[in-house]
Amino acid sequence: MSENCAFCRIIRRQIPAYIITEDDQVIVFLSKGNHPLVAPKQHIPNIYSLDGTTAAQIMRTAVRIARAVKAGLQCEGIYLTQANEQVAGQDVFHFHMHVYPRWKAVDFQTQQTSEQVAEQDKQDTLRQIVAYLE
Repeated sequence: MSENCAFCRIIRRQIPAYIITEDDQVIVFLSKGNHPLVAPKQHIPNIYSLDGTTAAQIMRTAVRIARAVKAGLQCEGIYLTQANEQVAGQDVFHFHMHVYPRWKAVDFQTQQTSEQVAEQDKQDTLRQIVAYLE
């Protein structure tokens, strides 16, 4: 793990996070913008450094989370995204996948905000997603 990486610090419980689920290899928690992030527990900076076993576990977890997000938040679709390197929009250099719930009536750019969401909204989102985890 990296000492300065925000995600590694969440994994080590050095900073608070709304953790949806975790196992030995993968952790899922809510982003500042209130959508799930799926990340390996091992500090892997980008997709180029990702091994096949970890990649498969991340995708299995992403599928499980996507199903829970769709059911729990009653969204109309799911958008998965993952960026590598600063030019592509990566701002935390610990591999992670975003799981965005999507609704027709919500502007996509507005929904991808990086602004901090109210704690009560995060608690509600966490509760709704966890209720549908299989």
